[in-house]
Amino acid sequence: MYTRIHRMAIVLLIVILLGGCTWKQQKESSDPASPQPVLPGEYFMTHHLMTDQGLIRTSFAEQHIYLSESLGLWMDYLVRKKDPNSFEKQFHVLQDQFLLDHHLLSWQIESDQKSQVNALVDDLRVIAALQKADHLWQKPAYQKTAKDIAQSLKDKNMYKGILSDYYDAAANRTSHTITLSYIDPAAIKELVSLHIFTKQMASHQLAILKHAPRQKGFFPKSYDIKKKAYSFDQEINMIDQLYTAFHADLANVHTSAIMKWLKTTFKEEGKLYGRYKLGTLKPSVTYESPSVYALVILYALKQNESEFAKDVYERMKELQIKDPLKPYYGGYMNEKDTHSFDNLLPLIAERELLNESVIQ
Repeated sequence: MYTRIHRMAIVLLIVILLGGCTWKQQKESSDPASPQPVLPGEYFMTHHLMTDQGLIRTSFAEQHIYLSESLGLWMDYLVRKKDPNSFEKQFHVLQDQFLLDHHLLSWQIESDQKSQVNALVDDLRVIAALQKADHLWQKPAYQKTAKDIAQSLKDKNMYKGILSDYYDAAANRTSHTITLSYIDPAAIKELVSLHIFTKQMASHQLAILKHAPRQKGFFPKSYDIKKKAYSFDQEINMIDQLYTAFHADLANVHTSAIMKWLKTTFKEEGKLYGRYKLGTLKPSVTYESPSVYALVILYALKQNESEFAKDVYERMKELQIKDPLKPYYGGYMNEKDTHSFDNLLPLIAERELLNESVIQ
């Protein structure tokens, strides 16, 4: 009896504390009429992966590594949540920690050392988040920073008129390959709205997606700009394929074969794996990935497949620690470790499901 009462008291205390966190963020919100509660995944991020300086650790490893990927995904989430105060803090993290002298982002900070290489996909994601934030809260500094990054992408990160994977400032070298999943039409559209790209320049980027060949409905991994050649991997990396399919859909490229395969496979297996063999479409790994499920959810919502998105969400949530008494409540753990990517993407997907009223 004592143990049961004691356990209930602890659960009640955690609920009260979470409610306090929620109340505080609601109070600070610029839109008090529609307060946004703190999700379990957000609680995990801020209590276990975020430092006092606002940097997001990639994992629990003793040697802390911070990625521009994590920064961009977190900024994306905060815009979707409409959380101006937290976004402003991340804006300062962007300016103080990640921006290099030439206005591109360091893709990785390790041992307080910034890499002199950027990652196109992360820079584009940050530009899009800054533009959305400026639209929401009318802060000119957001658009100015977005424009500085965009200008540097145009100046440093293009090969023969096409955005490429990275620019290495130390070697003054630009990649001549573009990973197809990096081509984000929504972010490229922002380059046009910032008057950095013309519509014709934007069209040249999207043409890589539109002209891509398929194998069993799936996209190539990359395009060699120098050789004008696409390249397929023998394994389907679901993260790459889902990002590419989502972006292709935004560019009005037909992707129904992928959606059909996802729905059929999930219905038959009750799950999706992280990688599949391209030749047989059989799993090549035994693990499930919360980030894969998150991207399926976002892609399904874009395709107006809300019931499928909800089904996948329920499977994704089975991988999350939902017991408030567990040390890593709200996290997606891999035994004793985790990865920021596998927590941030599910958080974005869950927030989008709430925004679309697919879940309550």
